[in-house]
Amino acid sequence: MIATAVPAAPDRIVIASRGSRLARRQAAIVVDLVTAARPGINVDVVTVTTAGDLDKSRPFAAIGGKGLFTTEVERAVVEERADIAVHSAKDLTAELAEGCAIVGVPARAPVHDVVVGGSGATGAERLESLDRGARLGTSSMRRRALLAVARPDISPVELRGNIDTRLRKVADGDVDAAVLAAAGIGRLLGDGDAGGRDTGAPLDPRWWVPPPGQGALAIEALSGRADLAALFGSLSDAGAWAELVAERAFAAELEGGCSVPLGCLARAAGADVVVSGWLGFPDGSSEVRDRISGPVNDAAALGRELAVAVYDAGGREILEELKTLTESEVPVITAP
Repeated sequence: MIATAVPAAPDRIVIASRGSRLARRQAAIVVDLVTAARPGINVDVVTVTTAGDLDKSRPFAAIGGKGLFTTEVERAVVEERADIAVHSAKDLTAELAEGCAIVGVPARAPVHDVVVGGSGATGAERLESLDRGARLGTSSMRRRALLAVARPDISPVELRGNIDTRLRKVADGDVDAAVLAAAGIGRLLGDGDAGGRDTGAPLDPRWWVPPPGQGALAIEALSGRADLAALFGSLSDAGAWAELVAERAFAAELEGGCSVPLGCLARAAGADVVVSGWLGFPDGSSEVRDRISGPVNDAAALGRELAVAVYDAGGREILEELKTLTESEVPVITAP
């Protein structure tokens, strides 16, 4: 057998990131991973402004759906202004930029959503505690669709802005509650910066299914960079990577974007993985749920197989009807 040489790690790495506080924190996580494992590597971060950063008033689906927070960051890699891009994996499109690949997935943060506002120890209790007609802020079609099933008497309100802004909107009473990702709050405020603020109660991800990739970071590079693939492969979490592969395969098969209310959650344990999928209509009138399990090495195939099962069990009709919808007229709260 001929041994394959492992490419030497580069001396310097430039990371492309959005300029938001959370995105910079996520880039810092990757910087810490690299410098802890390879102290001799110099790592720099360059920030990029995305379409989602520029347009803070309209719903995501009206701006263009998936790619709002990733396209310009990817371009920095394609144009070789940066070596890697660090993304919230849930923001990535099904098809990456041409010539690019995911080369690393660090250990995953919590996958669930939380309810900020209301009262109770769990997110379900907090939703139940809200008065009829309460205004719940979210920028997600998925969350609006799940809310329509759980509490059809609550009014969804389009809520944009960074995590601090959204928490403040709840605290100030501009909305009665909001649903946010636990991972974002934890990464940004988990160092003791919560300042006594309500950071939410968890929703059970087995029912309130998260979007594909929530809680995961994806490290993207040019597919020809064997040195980066070797480095970040060694810094990755195998289970988190398999989960992301399954979830992205599910979404890709159903052409999931911000305008398609779907969720997928894979949980890897040893040699096996369980994948749960959900697809719903925005008004809560119809939904399909299913799950599948199998070898973790078949994660992509399992994600695709689950998507086909969801499609055949009523997902086709939901997707066809979604194509007839126009932009939903909901109140808009913009970041200051």
